[in-house]
Parts: sequence; C-alpha cells; structure tokens
Amino acid sequence: MKKINSAWIACAAAMILPLAACGGGSMGSSPSTPSSPSTPPPPPPPTTATITGTVHAGTQVVSGATVQLYAAGSSGAGSAGTAVLSSAPKTDSSGNYSVTYTCPATSAQLYLVATGGNPGLAAGTNNSALALMAAVGSCGAAGSSATVLINEVSTVASVWALAQFMGASPNLGASSSNAQGLSNAFATVANLADLTKGTAPGAASSVPAGAVVPAAEINSLANILNNCAGSTGTTGECSQLFTAATASGATAPANTIDAALAIALNPGNNAGALFAMVPASPPFQPALTSAPTDWTMALIYNGGGLNEPTSLAIDQSGNVWIADYASALSELSPVGKALSPSAGFTGGGLGESYGLAIDNQGNVWVTNQSASSLSKFSSSGQALSGSSGITGGGIFFPIAVASDTNGNIWIANNGNSTASEVLNTGTPATGSPYGAGQLSGPVAVAVDASGNAWLANQSSTTVTNIFSDGSHITQFTCCSQPSGVAVDRHGNVWVTNFMTDSVSELSNAGALLSPSAGYTGGGLLRPQGIAVDGKGNIWVLNFHGGNMSVLAGADSTTPAPGTALSPATGVGGAAGLLLPYGVAIDGSGNVWVSDTPSNTVTEYVGAAAPVKTPLLGPVQQP
Repeated sequence: MKKINSAWIACAAAMILPLAACGGGSMGSSPSTPSSPSTPPPPPPPTTATITGTVHAGTQVVSGATVQLYAAGSSGAGSAGTAVLSSAPKTDSSGNYSVTYTCPATSAQLYLVATGGNPGLAAGTNNSALALMAAVGSCGAAGSSATVLINEVSTVASVWALAQFMGASPNLGASSSNAQGLSNAFATVANLADLTKGTAPGAASSVPAGAVVPAAEINSLANILNNCAGSTGTTGECSQLFTAATASGATAPANTIDAALAIALNPGNNAGALFAMVPASPPFQPALTSAPTDWTMALIYNGGGLNEPTSLAIDQSGNVWIADYASALSELSPVGKALSPSAGFTGGGLGESYGLAIDNQGNVWVTNQSASSLSKFSSSGQALSGSSGITGGGIFFPIAVASDTNGNIWIANNGNSTASEVLNTGTPATGSPYGAGQLSGPVAVAVDASGNAWLANQSSTTVTNIFSDGSHITQFTCCSQPSGVAVDRHGNVWVTNFMTDSVSELSNAGALLSPSAGYTGGGLLRPQGIAVDGKGNIWVLNFHGGNMSVLAGADSTTPAPGTALSPATGVGGAAGLLLPYGVAIDGSGNVWVSDTPSNTVTEYVGAAAPVKTPLLGPVQQP
C-alpha cells in the first residue's frame, strides 16, 4: 500500500485545498476484475434456543440478578422492547443464568439486561443501581445455543453501538423504516467486545483484519461503571457517577446502563471527572493511563484497497464507499470488512479522485481530476463508464459531486469555475456547464429538496445557488473561503469557512442566518468536510485539528442553532486523524471519516443521529 511522503503532508497541511494544490500524478493500481463477495442468507431461527452465561461486576459474580431477554422495539428510537421471557430468572450463587426462548421473529434483534443482585458483597446486599446489558443480535443467528457473559464491558460495547436507538433502560428500538440501521448497529457490537468472554476487543473472527479497536478506552469506561456496579448501590460511588454523567439540563440516570448512555450521548461532558472514578484496582486491563478529552469511540479500518482516501458515502445497506485519490474505489461493509479487492475497484476512468456520491439506484459516481471526467460504478463495483469515464458537459478538474432525488449528478468543476449536471444515464444535461463568471474555484456541492445545487466557492467569499434546470444562478456573499457545504432538512445551507475557523448558515433563499463572522467554538480549526445528522446537528471535520466539531442545527431551540455542542478540544481526537477529508453519517448513527495520509477510514460509533442513506438531496431521517 502506497504511503504519502512527508513532503506531500507538509504541503497539504499548509494549503486550503488539501490534495489538488499539492499536485500529484497517476498513482492508481493496475485494473482488476471487480467482484463483490456474496453472503449466504442467515439460517432460519430455531423453534427454541438457549442462552447461558454469567453476570459479573468486574471480577465478582453477581448473584440474585434478574436476567431478561428483550426484542428491540419497532415504533421508533428508544421505543420499548418486548420482554421475551414470561418469567425472568435470577442468577444463582455463582452468577450463572440460563434462558430458553422462542424467537418472536426471524428479524428480531435481541438483547439481555441484568438488573440488581449482589456483586460479591455482604449477604443480603442488593444493588438496585446495577444494570448491565449485552446485545445478542438477530434472533436465532447463534443457533440453538449461545454463551454470553454480561458485565461492564458488554454494557459499554452495547450502549455505544446502540446509543442512538436507546431510551431509558431497558427501552431500545427503531422505526420499522430503519430496521437495517438497527441491525448494523447490533453487528458493530461484535467489533467492540467478545460477548462470550466479556472482554475487549471483539473476537478475532469478528474484527476485520488490521482494524484498530479502542480496547483501553472500552476497559476504562467499564472500570468507571464498575465503581458503581460493584458497590452496594447506596454509597457515594453511584451518586458520583450519575452526577458526572448528567448533561446540563438533563435528568440524572439511576442505573449503570442509563449512566453509560448519558456518557455516550455527551462524550465531552465531564470526561476528566469520570476518569477520576476508575477504582484503585481496576478490574479491566489494559486501560487508559490518563483522562481523555472526550469519550467518543472510534474504530479504524484499512482494508479494501484504501489508498489516499478522499470523499465517502453510505449506500442503502450501510456499506461505505470511498474514493481513493490513487485511482481506485474502495468499499467496506457496515462493520468495516473489505468488500472491494485488495487494490480496490479500478477501471471506469478513475484517476486522482476526490468526489463521490451514490444515486437513487445505488450506483456510485466518482470525480476524476486528472482526466476531467466522471466514473460510474454499479452497486457491485462493476465499472459502467468505460475506460475513459464520462466526459462532456463542461467537466473540468472536478472536485466534488452530489446526487439529487432523481439520480441526476451535480459536479463542482474547480478547474474552470463552473458546475456540470449529468443525467443518471451519463448524458450531460441541456445547458451544462452552468455558472461561468458566477462561481470561483468551487470545491463542494450539495443539493436541496428542489434539486437545486449549492456550491462553495473557495476562491471567494460566496456560495452559488443554481436551479435544477440551470435557469437561475445566484451568488450569495456569506463566507470566508468556504470549503464545505451541506443542506439540512429545512433547506438551510451550512458552509465551513476554512480560513476563519467558523461555520456559516444561510436560509434556502440565501439570507445569512448566522453572525457575519459565522458560528465559532467547539474546536473548529481549519474546518472542511461537513455533514448534517438526523436531528439536524452539524458535524464538521477539522482538517488541521485532526478531530471533529459538533454544532446545534436549525432544529435546536435550546441551545440556539450554531451553538457548539463539542468542547473546545473538539471530539474524536484520540483516533489520531492526520488530515481528515470526507465525512458521512449512516443509518446507525455512526460517523465515517476518511483520513487521506494514513490510508484509513475511521468509524465514530453511534455518535450522531441516524440518517437515511444514500444521501439524495438534503438529509432525511430514516
């Protein structure tokens, strides 16, 4: 795998446009035949199945804990799960439990919750604040029998992966329209922890080859929960945890699952105070040796031919598609496993690729700087655009691309300061290119609900709006060398200002809604990539900060839109991002980020509100 040299990194770090300004050449691999591995269908659920295991608080078994098996709800995020067992058993003196059940449905997602019990303390103790869980997954997937150890590690792994689907314990569910996102979130748990052992990371058979799992962070969080779970529940350990976990204005949790959820949803809140609660003899090792700036959890992947990854997008199944500047296209499964060959998908005219979008048919569109062309691939990675890609319609030095709801493709042409539109067939739209003289070095494009394009002009202080048929073009002065653009579900346009470390907001009519200097704070540092989540919150990549900033979006009343939700240090810095470029949010609430110099893609687990994928026009809830 090619590595970017130090001179390139130094150049990119100093420039506004990370790759183009530093030049480059054709760095692609030789073409290979695209392939897409087939996955056999899951076996039908058995008539009955049994789960056995133990409940632990740290190294101590928990006797007398009530163990219930739930099927996730289907009436929305945080909806009540269905208790599968008519009579929930209690663990014996050795912490053992056994549950035999009938699958309520093949697609049901199951999870275990253990509450109360004695964590190895004086006889008669019952810790009512003890609540631990383990996300089992699809009903019957483990066959007729399974072993699950329920402890603080299983709880942390389950809560972080499923945070966007949880309510007050034991509520966990999703809307019927986002069953895929829920299923993918359950599958992610296996990367974080081995539930048969109650240890981090996941079993070698589950974690993708080469993936980096934050086991020390998971263990540290488990140690923090143990300070309460391993107590009587009536002493200061639990009250300290619940106080520190409570975000401003929120209701304090009353058990360890709800405390874990509060931390997962507010990872920058009291991170140091929480770390100080690690017991003197922590039961889970290895663990962090110093307090993190936040508890955002990241998984890092490097498979599928990732080679100088730039933009990325999520398809309907939750698979992640990544454009590689080194003339290739990579695909990862929702749990980070490589679906593309070791050199990526090639052909189709790929060459120095920056932009990527997925259309309404699942086709993948990639911009090619060196050939001034557009490549089209099927959902299985088959090149559909010929050896030279799609040209015409004014495509010249294309940097970014977006799809509207009809599958029409908009391209930001940095080379000639225009915008091109290509129909889903690959034919240029009548009148394309648009905007000559009204665009200035566009580097990002987003599409609103009317199919109109919004382009960020990095060589000016403007964004440009172009009607879907090119009939009306307007420049709006708003920004400072804008580098990224996104449209929320209300039609508001959010723009990153690279040189002033700020974010601007415009109405769909182009009126400036943010202060003239933009929104600031939250760790913004040379912001570039930008995405909107399902609650309207704004996620921004800090190209020089190596992390992310989060701002309240237009849906927020308290705090006001534009208010920083992330701390001054940003969030996610522990992942070690070098020069993050592309960002996308999936149906599970995971935030996916490409890191060009390291040839990796980072998944911030359960960090954002889920969105409908692929992204067609403005963001939508799934």
